[in-house]
Amino acid sequence: MDWSKIKTIFIIAFLLLDVYLIYEYIKIKEYQRADEYSTEPTTKTLSRLDIQYDKEKLPVNNQKDQYLSAKSKKFTDDEIKELEKGLLSGQEITVRDSIYLQAVLVEPISIKEEFNPEDLTEFLFNQVLNGAEYRFWEKKGNTIKYYQQYAGKTLYRNPKGELTFNVNEENKIVSYNQTYLENIKEMDKEEPITQPLRVILNLFTNNFIESDSYVSYVELGYYTQLDTSAQLLAPTWKVTVNEEDFYVNALDGEVIQPETETEEMKVE
Repeated sequence: MDWSKIKTIFIIAFLLLDVYLIYEYIKIKEYQRADEYSTEPTTKTLSRLDIQYDKEKLPVNNQKDQYLSAKSKKFTDDEIKELEKGLLSGQEITVRDSIYLQAVLVEPISIKEEFNPEDLTEFLFNQVLNGAEYRFWEKKGNTIKYYQQYAGKTLYRNPKGELTFNVNEENKIVSYNQTYLENIKEMDKEEPITQPLRVILNLFTNNFIESDSYVSYVELGYYTQLDTSAQLLAPTWKVTVNEEDFYVNALDGEVIQPETETEEMKVE
């Protein structure tokens, strides 16, 4: 047995353990620092933690908000027939489970390699049902995703208010899938919401972000809290930190853990 090698391995292992313990100790001290300064202005605490953000880009006009309820639109055969004669002409429409509209374009739409959402605006506004109510979310692989909005606020990652374009290998949009939420109603009365800087600090004190982080974007929208025959939507802050998105209920401060991926609809 080579005791010299074993001794070296033990030394390295203890050194790594020491480094880890020091790192955890520093983090604990940072959280304690945040608590110690809980009575001081949030801006000062964030500064002490060296959490950076662009003050000019923080939303300032959202003081109150409220829960919403909404239901999935159910498409009927008669409605689809009428739409195919007008708004959705040039599209082969099928409906699945009465709420998933699937459209194949008779004439595919060419898009640029570097996709610009403005390139789809005309089609969206003139040839998609309620297309103006959807907002671009992301282009990922061969799909281009949009989510529905209400009162100018996005319904984040909502599979029941989603519009997904499918792109083929020739960079042409050949089909799309759509769901739509209707009968959106405001529930109860408006309540004061947590303001962006406090949300950022909450993310730190709850161990979701670290000091020295950079907050690049903050926006208020809605996230589904309950999805049964109807949806309950909560006002929610979307906070982008170091290119990672976090969602925080704006009324109770709970950090929402999104599912990794929503089920994709496929045109068969």
